[in-house]
Amino acid sequence: MKFLLLLLLPFYLIASQEELQNLEQKVELLQYRLQLLEKQDNTTNEGINEGFDILEKVEMKSILDKINLSPELMLRLDKFQYTNNKIEGENTKIVGGTLDAKQKRDEFTKVFELASLIRFRLNMNMQLEDIKFYGRLVNMGSSQSNQRLCILSRDIKPGTPSSAFDVDRAYIDYSTDSLLGEKFTFTFGILPTTNGTPMQYSQNKKRSALFPALVFDMNTYGFIGTQKFSNDFYLRFVLAQAYSLRANFYPYQCNRENIDNANIIGLYADKVFPLWQTEALLSFGVNILNDLKAHPYLGPDIDSSHAQQLGTMITFGAGIDMPHIAQTGMTLFIHTAISNPHPNGKKEDYKIIDENSSTTINGTPGFTTSDYASGTMLKENGYALYLGTKYELNQALNFGAEYNYGSKYWYGATQGAEDIYNKLAIRGDAIELYSVWQFHKYLNAKLSFLTIKEEYTGSGWHFGEPAKKDARQNIGSLSFEAKF
Repeated sequence: MKFLLLLLLPFYLIASQEELQNLEQKVELLQYRLQLLEKQDNTTNEGINEGFDILEKVEMKSILDKINLSPELMLRLDKFQYTNNKIEGENTKIVGGTLDAKQKRDEFTKVFELASLIRFRLNMNMQLEDIKFYGRLVNMGSSQSNQRLCILSRDIKPGTPSSAFDVDRAYIDYSTDSLLGEKFTFTFGILPTTNGTPMQYSQNKKRSALFPALVFDMNTYGFIGTQKFSNDFYLRFVLAQAYSLRANFYPYQCNRENIDNANIIGLYADKVFPLWQTEALLSFGVNILNDLKAHPYLGPDIDSSHAQQLGTMITFGAGIDMPHIAQTGMTLFIHTAISNPHPNGKKEDYKIIDENSSTTINGTPGFTTSDYASGTMLKENGYALYLGTKYELNQALNFGAEYNYGSKYWYGATQGAEDIYNKLAIRGDAIELYSVWQFHKYLNAKLSFLTIKEEYTGSGWHFGEPAKKDARQNIGSLSFEAKF
């Protein structure tokens, strides 16, 4: 047996060597195939990545194709005259210069040079299935080079020609069926909370905000929930943060503050109903500015570092708009509101102690030596009235008249008003007469005259004890606007 195994051993060795060689060949073949697969995989990945790039470009182009763009351009000229006869208790003096020792805040008349303003807007909207996007870019420039109308004082306040660019609207609307059987719309982003009804009539455009302007007209970001109950009744809830655009967007006037903080809670309702052969709009609501912090618009020396959170301001209001009464060219509206302050005891202080340096007791820039520039949040309720009419003579020409009144303690939450004089914040009376000529489908010209009688100090301010004031602003303006 052993002899037989020894005879067969060479054959076994030869067979093992052949199997080993076959095995090595199989391994080499397997490695080659793996290399091929890797090359194919890399080629496939490159193709997939290239495909993704193409898909992204196609998708981006598809989205861009769905965005509707609508530009607006306005050129405006203003001639401004200001007469301030007397402020009760006012005795701030000018220090130095040709007007040395003259009254700084009252007992003067000024006729300002012709001022110009240019504004460009780009409106955007898009709908993808049940989601809508809206946006608006705005650029504003003015000629305020050696006079600045917002500083209503005797001495000339120099400045430089200014411009500003910003996004003042960018929000998403998402609508879905609610448990009530009607649509619920959820809105978030930079919200459409400026230029509410009835401001659109004098501007010859459609309503562009969800809320009545006399109650709430501020720049905000946050959330809005809108519940539809029927085709003519909507209820809205607002949860937002208020802010102010840069001062260059408001080059002409003083009747506002820069909002540093305000946590907003609001509830609003719109109801459309038949009246005098037209579809009248009844709007009402309540707006809460909690932890309100703001500083007066008094120039670059005054900023948020001088401001305090003074408490909560609540505004209640209601109004009715009646367009094309009895199927004529006549439109009427009337709105009213109440401001209800809740001070927390903290104070603002812009009262000048050192007249040579015009600084307060804290060494910060002041406004006047009188008491009305310092104090807690307003302690009394204020009220306001806003009414007007517009008559469309034909499709090309219309005329309008508006009147508004604010009481001694009225505080208008209108710091984002697109009306550059913010007349709805006035403590006193304002009358505006205007005519709009639509001389082309996309072009119009507007001629207007606005006169404002100031009866108390602090229009647009939420703090201090208002003092009696006898002053008047007269503004004539001519504007040309293109809307596409």
